[in-house]
Amino acid sequence: MENDQEPSARIDNVDIPKKKPKKKRKPKSQRGIGKPTGFEEYYVDAPMTPDEYHEELALYDPERPIIHRLEDAILRYQQKRRIESIRLAIFHRYLSYGGVDIGPRMFGGVDQHDLKSMDSEQILFARSQTSIKYDYSKLAIDFDAVVRGYLTSHFPYYFSPESRAMVELATVTIRNFLSYLLYHNVCPEYKQNIDEARRSCDVAGRELWKNQQFTAQGPGEFNTACSTLFGGFLYDMYVDNGSWKNKREAHEWMSNDVARKVVKFALAGAGTQEQALRFQQLANEDNFCATRIEDIHGFEVTAVCPPDDAVCAFYHEYAPDLNPAGKLFARAFYDPGKPAYDLSPEERLQVERGEGLNLDFEFFVEGHLLEHCYPGMKVITPVWALNSGFHFFEDIQTAYSSLYTVLSNDLLLGWQMPKEVGGHAVKDDDVEVDEAKA
Repeated sequence: MENDQEPSARIDNVDIPKKKPKKKRKPKSQRGIGKPTGFEEYYVDAPMTPDEYHEELALYDPERPIIHRLEDAILRYQQKRRIESIRLAIFHRYLSYGGVDIGPRMFGGVDQHDLKSMDSEQILFARSQTSIKYDYSKLAIDFDAVVRGYLTSHFPYYFSPESRAMVELATVTIRNFLSYLLYHNVCPEYKQNIDEARRSCDVAGRELWKNQQFTAQGPGEFNTACSTLFGGFLYDMYVDNGSWKNKREAHEWMSNDVARKVVKFALAGAGTQEQALRFQQLANEDNFCATRIEDIHGFEVTAVCPPDDAVCAFYHEYAPDLNPAGKLFARAFYDPGKPAYDLSPEERLQVERGEGLNLDFEFFVEGHLLEHCYPGMKVITPVWALNSGFHFFEDIQTAYSSLYTVLSNDLLLGWQMPKEVGGHAVKDDDVEVDEAKA
């Protein structure tokens, strides 16, 4: 049979256009990821147009009340930045700490129909969630004090940063906002104060993560050994046979033999001859006595002496299984954020002057821990004095920056005016009377 199908024509050298694959639309949760946020290291605001410049001249006129200028600056700052959720939480908490109310404005709810009839300025104001009470205009304004108080006392406690990136997220965000205030000349009368606040952000960025590391890794082998041998929480806690040990417990107790080795090599390597001879004499007499220093909260670092090459070589030759120890010099510290101890009038006057009780400490600390220490660092921990001429400390509760500042702003976070009771507004005096009765 003949083939009824027609012969197919062959066409060469013809480019058939390929269909472009359709781009999949990203979900709302992933839109904007990867775009500039305004918080990059070398990011700068775009130059202003003449119209924008004249608009800001009127908007940030020094004759306007400072609270109104700050309100407008906060609105426009958040409009020009892509602020993700965790950064926004840190920034809003900083604003609240500084006296800015966070939340929808009263009677400020609008729907889509209302938004269509508004211009961009009205929409920005309607969607804003920040405001400053007029009564706060009578309070003192100190950008640097708020930054130091927030970053050194409130932020570590409230957010508990677990990484350097988390610390930088806070310091970079606040510094970026302060730079915005300077660039747009929002409050020129506070320019010097804002510059000081930016420098405080830089210092806090270097010190906060060191505080977290020192708290997590401390107190070190030497201080643990002293607590095990001479007195403290770990004294007489080690049992040689380990029959009582909980297998689920991750903590490894230091044996007395290991503790003695740690102390002896620290004294031989980093201690003075007088300390070594005094320690040997007390060891022969079995007359060690450790006393806890009372009426202090911890110590403030005054000098850091890491182990030098000779000490490291000594450890490497005779005790390669131990970490070389250096010295940490400090003085007594009294936390202004904690209740004061019952001191005599003379002692209290010394503390108020910043002189303390003239207590100076000398600690032995391993080199890898001394890397996280710096002069001015405040450490909250029990301090013990050994009669051989040096001190030791136990578990670290917390560590504060050299800029550590305690403000009363924490007390106003979440505070609301009491509601009316019995037809009349509750006054502050009434609240105090009710608390006294309770």
